[in-house]
Amino acid sequence: MIKKLLYHLAKGSFMGKIVGNAFRCCSWAIPVKKVYNDKEILAFYHPRPSYENHMIISPKRAIKNLQQMKLDCFSKYLVKILEVAKDICVMHPEYHDSFIIVANGGKRQEVQQVHFHMFTNHEIVNEYSVQKEAGEFFFADKYSYVLEHPNPNWEIHFVVKPMLSFRAVENEEYEYKYSRSVLQSIDMLNVEFNIVQKGYSLVCRCNEQESDARCPIFHIIAGKKRDKKEGVLLRSNKGS
Repeated sequence: MIKKLLYHLAKGSFMGKIVGNAFRCCSWAIPVKKVYNDKEILAFYHPRPSYENHMIISPKRAIKNLQQMKLDCFSKYLVKILEVAKDICVMHPEYHDSFIIVANGGKRQEVQQVHFHMFTNHEIVNEYSVQKEAGEFFFADKYSYVLEHPNPNWEIHFVVKPMLSFRAVENEEYEYKYSRSVLQSIDMLNVEFNIVQKGYSLVCRCNEQESDARCPIFHIIAGKKRDKKEGVLLRSNKGS
């Protein structure tokens, strides 16, 4: 009962703004089943799971949304969250083969604190294949490039990839700058497609086919989901 009450309070516009500070100052008192807890990141099982093995990973800083997360002082948390997810994977065999990490934004974000969902056995986005890669970039800088997914299953579906492989550039500073570039891509797509108003998600498929330990590929999706058989656009109501 207490967990459900706190979950609903966190979705309110006022309480949502202080969730990050609550994680930082008194994470020990939050009545959830914690999986990971250090000075910067908290991970716990979702109190009302929507997927298999559904966890929440959140920075212990008050960061309202992914667009705010691109600031220099916050962008490091994207790297840290992916590192924590890998640590969880080592400790929990149910994540070994593959898992998904998702953060919602715009109209899809209900809790006004950046947080990432980690779960298994649910395909939010089609697998990205470099063999079917489109020719032109939508946007590119020194660290990443953005292009349309060659087999999209959302009304708006882009892929963000590193300009250089982290196997070639094993540099922590480069890794952080790539993460910041990924977050800046959201603003670029919003100017063109109004994804904040539509509601969007930043998705990372963590498996051998699409991502290695230092070189994650991200999907940015927005709008309605396409039906697999008929290509029809369906409205997605899931968010948080």
